[in-house]
Amino acid sequence: MKICACLRKWPVIILMLLAPSALWAGDLLMVRSQLSFSDTQSKIEEEINALGYFTSTPRRVDIDLVSAGFSNGTYSVIAYGKPDKIKALAENYPELTPFLPPQIVIFGERKESLLVAMSPLYLAEFFTQPELIETFKLWNRDLQIILENVRDAR
Repeated sequence: MKICACLRKWPVIILMLLAPSALWAGDLLMVRSQLSFSDTQSKIEEEINALGYFTSTPRRVDIDLVSAGFSNGTYSVIAYGKPDKIKALAENYPELTPFLPPQIVIFGERKESLLVAMSPLYLAEFFTQPELIETFKLWNRDLQIILENVRDAR
């Protein structure tokens, strides 16, 4: 039995859209912001930079999602990190490369936004080196701060 490509790639996203305004369970971190999509995007970048991380240019993924069957909406992905740390991790742990740098997905919904990110602690199940676990804990703490500050912004 074949599964539609969009369902293979995005089943968690569909479930997340049905979740309450704040979710800190399992492998995903998710919050709803009362800010508009563009204001949310700016606020995320501000919060990421305040913690000493750098952001990549936000990547719009609307076209790919719409072509996969999702309704037309506004979707964006922001990757962030400390370039030297990301480069060192990729060089020392090449198997970690698909998960680098960490990312936050923004969904524009009406006049609000939904922010979703994979918990960095999820990676500790697969990468058990103590120095990596410490990095994942730091990233998780910082990600929660970022998401909470964006959620609480007015």
